[in-house]
Amino acid sequence: MKELSDKKVAGTVILHLEDGTKQFLIRQKDDTPVLAFTEFSNEQTGLANILQLLKKEVNLDIENIHLVELTNGQVNNTNVPLFVFETQESKQHTELPKEYYWAKAQTFRGIIQDMEIEGMPFF
Repeated sequence: MKELSDKKVAGTVILHLEDGTKQFLIRQKDDTPVLAFTEFSNEQTGLANILQLLKKEVNLDIENIHLVELTNGQVNNTNVPLFVFETQESKQHTELPKEYYWAKAQTFRGIIQDMEIEGMPFF
């Protein structure tokens, strides 16, 4: 996962579909699925950085997402905070921008297998 390097913040959103299944927010970068990520700005917290991305770039209704997991991953020997949110299909009414899409769990697992995920949350 070479796209993530120094001072990045990553995240995904679990979308609970009305049929009971789940999908994950994924970004398509250079024909490769990756997590949504943004540069870490020292003027904001990691949470504020990823929420700003989800609101402004992905166009999600962030009033209707909930943080369910915060952990730390290692990419190229660099710590990357990973925020996982959840939302309901009925609470998100906008289409995603071209480079974002809702993917099945296997795609999400394939992306994070390259990250060394720590058991302890990263604060």
